[in-house]
Amino acid sequence: MSYKNIKATIDTIKARVAAFGELTIEQKKKINYKFRLEWNFNSNSMEGNTLTIEETRSVMVGNLTVNDKPLKDILEMQGHDQVIVEILRIGKGELRLSEKRICDIHKAIMHEEDESKKDKIGRWKQDANMIYNTKGERYDFVAPTEVPDKMHDLLNRTNADIDAIKANKKNAPHPIDVALQFHLEYLNIHPFYDGNGRTARILTNLILISLGYNPFWINENDRKIYYNYISDIQGYGGSKDLFYEYCAKLIERSEQIVLDVVEGIDITEADDINKEISLWKKQLVKSDEVFPVSNYAIAEIYQRGLKKLFEKILVQVRQFDDLFTKKRITNGINSRNPKADHLENFDSLFEKIIDHTKRKDDLEVMVAGNIERVNDIKLSVHYSGFKNDGLNTFSSYCDLYVTFNEYNYVINDHGNNTDQNDFVKKLYSEPLTDTEIDTITSTMISRLFERIKASVKNQ
Repeated sequence: MSYKNIKATIDTIKARVAAFGELTIEQKKKINYKFRLEWNFNSNSMEGNTLTIEETRSVMVGNLTVNDKPLKDILEMQGHDQVIVEILRIGKGELRLSEKRICDIHKAIMHEEDESKKDKIGRWKQDANMIYNTKGERYDFVAPTEVPDKMHDLLNRTNADIDAIKANKKNAPHPIDVALQFHLEYLNIHPFYDGNGRTARILTNLILISLGYNPFWINENDRKIYYNYISDIQGYGGSKDLFYEYCAKLIERSEQIVLDVVEGIDITEADDINKEISLWKKQLVKSDEVFPVSNYAIAEIYQRGLKKLFEKILVQVRQFDDLFTKKRITNGINSRNPKADHLENFDSLFEKIIDHTKRKDDLEVMVAGNIERVNDIKLSVHYSGFKNDGLNTFSSYCDLYVTFNEYNYVINDHGNNTDQNDFVKKLYSEPLTDTEIDTITSTMISRLFERIKASVKNQ
């Protein structure tokens, strides 16, 4: 199909899409995500970026911890995506290409760790650049001294064409003509020290999008064709028509994607669902390992955090000792048989569990050691005989409960496992932090203080 006919097909597809009216939010999200992913991955990988398409997805959703990949590749992909997001957000509308805008885009998508290259980002090249084409022959781009004038002329002509299209002038060129002609001329100038291919594709798509068309990208299997056409034009004065036909077909593919979405046709590629599941799993909150309750897990949690919490509470309650005649500290296991021996009951049990469980099955240890499954523990501080309110010798208390569920443990001061007012709820792989210990202790002491104050009779 000729270039002219392909453009006609594209405009026919656009008319069919327009007949459906305004796209829904979900349709726009689906289309934009598809365009972002393909554009980001394919354009950057053409320039040597090592991120896979799945890793590109990961960067797009904000996960920058891509293992074993250069930081440069990650940051450049992130910057590239931010530029694309802004272009897609603006969509069809006012567009003026300027040297500043092009340099700003270059700054956004380039990252250099080499100090000698950092000051080259966002500035026209100062050194000559060249390439060896697909036939192994050298091709020199426009000399550095010519870049300012060449870019100025290219921008003036491109903006004039855009203005003519916007004004619906009779002899205005087709938007695709303007975008693809800009693409070829920009690549021939090669205005930057590096990143020219990426900026060329960004700017070409910026023109297309601002004029109501959709962006294109070049898949891995088609890149050789793209490079061959450009090499033939640059090095041997080859016909531009074949290149235009090729790119127009890529634009047609993008327009067809939009039509498929509005017509309810699935645009998901064969393995996209597997990639999306994998990406989704990677984006889940990375809590520590999930494993079921066992006496050993509980003993570990006790020694790695609960004991410190209990000890801190016992220290803090001492400030109330002088207000009462009696103080009794008990600790109980499985809601029964509290023992008035501070933490010795807990210490003895959990040390025994750990000593016997190492390299043995937990159930075997319980049977052999006559140890029951621990379901909950309770630390209680009970005061009686308030001294400072005459005959009102009331009592007060401070209770802390820890309930051990199948996959998590809950700490509160009421013992109700279904209550929403818990201090914390954590996996067995997550010991208490110092901040959590301080917060729980402060809350417990504050509540005890409020109970005591509320019990004192008003004079």
